[in-house]
Amino acid sequence: MSGTLALASALAEMDRDALHALVAARRPYAAAGITDPIGLAAELLRADSILRSILHLERADLATLLHLDRDPEALSPTALSDLTALGLTGLQQGAPVAIPEVTDALVSALAEAGVTAAELTAPETETAAVGVTAAGSAAASSAEPSASTATWYSPALTAVGQSAEALRALTARPAKLNRNGTVAVASVRQLAEATGIDVSVVTHVLSALATAGLTAAHTDAQLLVAAAAAPEWLDRDHRARWQQLAEALLAGMPPALRRTLAETPGSLTGAHTRISHRFPLLPAAERTAAKNYTEVAEHVGCTVHGALSAPALALLAGDHAAAAELIAQDTPDTAPGVYVQPDLSVVIPGPLSPRDEALLAAFSAPEQIGVASTRRISDTSLGEALEQGITPEDVRAVVSRLSLTGVPQPLEYLLTHRAERVGDLIVHDHHGDEGRTRLAVARPELAETLLVDRALQHLQLMRGLPTADGAAQLFSRLRPEHVLSALADARYQPSSALVSATPAATASGGTGTEAIALPTSETAPIAASEEAVAPLTEALTALVDRVHTAARAEPGASEFTRRLELAMRDKRAVRVTAEARGQTHEFTLLPVSVSGGRLRATDQIAGVERTLPVSMITAVEAV
Repeated sequence: MSGTLALASALAEMDRDALHALVAARRPYAAAGITDPIGLAAELLRADSILRSILHLERADLATLLHLDRDPEALSPTALSDLTALGLTGLQQGAPVAIPEVTDALVSALAEAGVTAAELTAPETETAAVGVTAAGSAAASSAEPSASTATWYSPALTAVGQSAEALRALTARPAKLNRNGTVAVASVRQLAEATGIDVSVVTHVLSALATAGLTAAHTDAQLLVAAAAAPEWLDRDHRARWQQLAEALLAGMPPALRRTLAETPGSLTGAHTRISHRFPLLPAAERTAAKNYTEVAEHVGCTVHGALSAPALALLAGDHAAAAELIAQDTPDTAPGVYVQPDLSVVIPGPLSPRDEALLAAFSAPEQIGVASTRRISDTSLGEALEQGITPEDVRAVVSRLSLTGVPQPLEYLLTHRAERVGDLIVHDHHGDEGRTRLAVARPELAETLLVDRALQHLQLMRGLPTADGAAQLFSRLRPEHVLSALADARYQPSSALVSATPAATASGGTGTEAIALPTSETAPIAASEEAVAPLTEALTALVDRVHTAARAEPGASEFTRRLELAMRDKRAVRVTAEARGQTHEFTLLPVSVSGGRLRATDQIAGVERTLPVSMITAVEAV
């Protein structure tokens, strides 16, 4: 027996807001073809639609659905109301009733999950009890002030530093995406190498950045880049950076994990342990997502050994001012400077101001990121800085100001050597017959090397006449940016005459040689994932309006009208009883239309078409 009529009756009783919430939760596919409660009920009773809706129900709600027909008066009115609001129960003569299609889908899903009907209402099993006890212990320990979460700032500052490095790396070189939207393994490894972050941690960093809307996925180009919001985040101090990451992460907590957290206050690990018991049908993918979430929360410093830190608890409670106060209380102030060692390593004893951090990152590579970090200046890092228009004089000025140990002699030698080589190889735009790019080479032997280097054969370099000052000239038909990239890949580290013509962002607050050009991102941000239901599309909003209007089109005869509409939809005959002038008549009719308070139908026995006022109909039954 179909439950379409019972569900349609429940839908017809809903006001516009309730219908809007139902459609938002269930998202019917065939919106354009739904015009009335019968049509919406039929769509909601599709097997795939029912399964999607019951997979996220709690154990108690599943038990209510399964036992609805046995003793409906003993069930919680609130639970019944919530299930009706989801379109999972129907109405018959004003009383809630089970829908056969929902019951069948539930029984099948429980069997596939290995959960029996008795287990839904039985006391927790020993296994579950052990998990609950462990979770409860964790919750109890985290609810009391203890040293277990006092160290939250260490992973927090590490996560902030790693996130900043990852954003700078993505700005310089976007990561490649797989077709399913995940970051390619090769890009994860490249990002780990460029930032000094362990490969196993890179995914946590990218997850936190994505949740905060600091990265953007360009699906057409299959690239992950730093979002437009990234520069603003990088301009904030370490405390504001962490609070933004934590706020976004906590706001994006998976719904099942958030609801279960109420049972294990303060223990995210305890909540994760209980998910399988509270949501027996939750898909494996969502359980995995909840597990991954707890790992990212631990990485960011929102939890310590699974227990929520004090600032995280304040953010969850919506008290952002208290969270900011706790963050300021527990985290160190900005470091006064750095220590540049003779081996060209740079020891950073604490967080730097955003400007100084950006200046230092422009010509050094990260080695270890934490509360205290280590970077390294090398010939390669200086070469990459030169490609961005940073001169050796710029580097010397920054190091002189930041270093608490001065400029060590090995670094001075390296900078002097670099300064002597500046201008050895300059790439210019060219519009002559020789090609699109001109290379000015100060040393003749370097020009000869470029001409015979196999790594540069695709540039098809051609020798030109020397300049007036004796510098060699080479030409290529490729664009300047291609030539620059090829020379950099071959470790020639050229200078570009195009840099001065290209607008660049500078580190704010610097003067003179400290205004080092820093890369920026112009890509549009992607909003962080939200727990709230997305707004309805125009098609779904129109569906709500049609169903709401149709449900009120025939007041006083709605149930008979819906029975007739269902018969029309299924193209089957029904037995109609009508009463006129004290006499009762029965007809076997195939309904054709119900409009204007009148039924038009074909009499299956007499073979004629009949028209009856709906107000005269006293019963509509299946044949």
